[in-house]
Amino acid sequence: MTPERGVVLAPFTSLRVGGEAEFFAAARTGDDLAAALAWAHTRQVPARVIGGGSNLLIADAGVDGLVVRALMGRSETIERDGDTRVVADAGVTLANLARRLAKQGFSGLEWAANVPGTVGGAAVNNAGAFGGDTASCLIAVTVIDASGVERRLSSADLQYGYRTSALKRRELGEVAVERVEFRLQRGDADGPAARVKEFNAQRMRTQPRILSAGSVFANPDGTYAGKLIDEAGLKGARVGCAEISEQHANFIVNPGGARAADVYALMRRAQDVVYERSGVWLRPEIELFGRWRPQDRRALEAPRVVSG
Repeated sequence: MTPERGVVLAPFTSLRVGGEAEFFAAARTGDDLAAALAWAHTRQVPARVIGGGSNLLIADAGVDGLVVRALMGRSETIERDGDTRVVADAGVTLANLARRLAKQGFSGLEWAANVPGTVGGAAVNNAGAFGGDTASCLIAVTVIDASGVERRLSSADLQYGYRTSALKRRELGEVAVERVEFRLQRGDADGPAARVKEFNAQRMRTQPRILSAGSVFANPDGTYAGKLIDEAGLKGARVGCAEISEQHANFIVNPGGARAADVYALMRRAQDVVYERSGVWLRPEIELFGRWRPQDRRALEAPRVVSG
């Protein structure tokens, strides 16, 4: 395992923004993943595994340490004694898996047919859409640490919450997701595919098709982040080449040429304007990754307190 130096990460994110990784490796097998983590551990270099890069805002200044891109792509559907499940490598594209299973008549992942990112990322972030989420159908994940030790963790072990988990909160140590198991049901012949078609149509009506990272903010209790941003008059707001979508206000899009700093500035503007107008602080679903300043991270966590 010899990682590359200075690899630009923007092409590996759904927003197509972000700088270089100090070190970069692609993991196509579980052994690759273990070797990459071991390489970083022996050199005391921080390591982070990414999937589709759909929930990350990578700093323009890049990332210290090793970034491992999960490309493991196997999946297997298992039916035994009335139990149906799919076991998928962390690098499997979630939407592709959901669509394939629906075509085969399996129900349980239809909600994910348009969710960006990978199976591993979904397990970490509790990805969800259209009333479904990862926690509702995940049986277990297999994680691996820098020593090559695997652990199988149940859904209960992951302590899922809305768009979060113990993995995302770094409460389970320095581990990476290797495989994910989802619970399925045998649906009628056309039902799952019909639901996917319905969700596709709804997405086309309501969500932009330009480069984005999906929903930027988590929905506050009792309302929707997009509704609050829209009511604040921010649809179409721009910083640099990044823009709050005219179609769905909880999406920041990159029509071309945007930088991570542009996206960050729009996130801050949306938070401040919505808070001033409604008293609601929007919590980001997108995670800052890389060489962001500590004050940049803190600014997204809570509204500024003005003394005097």
